[in-house]
Amino acid sequence: MSNDKPFDDKNFPPQIIKRLLQAPPVLPHESRDEFAELFDSFELYTAPQTTPDYLAVYQVTVLTWEILRYQDMKVSLVRNHQRSALDSMLRKTHEGAMLKGAEQAVKIDADRHAKNWFGNPALRPAMVKAFELAGYSPRAVETLAFERALPALATIESLIVSAQKRLAIFLKDLEKRSEDRAAKLRAAADQAIAKKCSALEGDPK
Repeated sequence: MSNDKPFDDKNFPPQIIKRLLQAPPVLPHESRDEFAELFDSFELYTAPQTTPDYLAVYQVTVLTWEILRYQDMKVSLVRNHQRSALDSMLRKTHEGAMLKGAEQAVKIDADRHAKNWFGNPALRPAMVKAFELAGYSPRAVETLAFERALPALATIESLIVSAQKRLAIFLKDLEKRSEDRAAKLRAAADQAIAKKCSALEGDPK
């Protein structure tokens, strides 16, 4: 078949891939350029020579991007719970927490401190120290945010597993046509996922 013939330099990537890359499957907040960069990294690593080769690179890019998306959402989800977790900690440890009729004053004061927590990081150590003196962990806010996010995190984990399975199935099928190409794409996908996870772990909360 003509599609299985190697391309001349001027003829690839094939037009179908160019069209797909012009409308990548990214969400509004995601970067089209980053998707293209991921595709380019896989293309460079595997050196596709035919239309099926390029389609395989594109499909692995899509499936890997989906996994990266869910990894990013896990971090965003926990962060979304940090404000409510912080508010809860500030109220529980407030000196007026047990005073009858002080609920509104405690709420206002907690809101003020929460704004300082996010708006002026230099003030955080004093608040963390107050949590410790009240018997809580220095990472009480992060722990409580994680606890509150757990139900939704379980859903995202199942989505990650599903995407990983689909990627593994695709690569397994690709092995029937080209074991070497499948191995290279698997290694490239693993590297991209590991790089993303490392970046998320190093990102300050």
